[in-house]
Amino acid sequence: MDTLTAISRWLAKQHVVTWCVCREGELWCANAFYLFDAQHVAFYLLTDDKTRHAQMSGAHAPVAGTVNGQPKNGGAHSRCPV
Repeated sequence: MDTLTAISRWLAKQHVVTWCVCREGELWCANAFYLFDAQHVAFYLLTDDKTRHAQMSGAHAPVAGTVNGQPKNGGAHSRCPV
């Protein structure tokens, strides 16, 4: 299995991306649900056009993002005392 195929299979199993966009010196980061299109190596994000991150994004906007695996148990192994 080649690297792109392995990455595409992993991305298809995830569902949340954190992406950051920069415009006119302002940086904004947000989480969004996504669909990964392996054929075009593209992310389709679910967001509202009125959000700041949607308005700052565009065809030429510099962006960076991360996708992290989501544990099925919701992080039950993490205990934080109150």
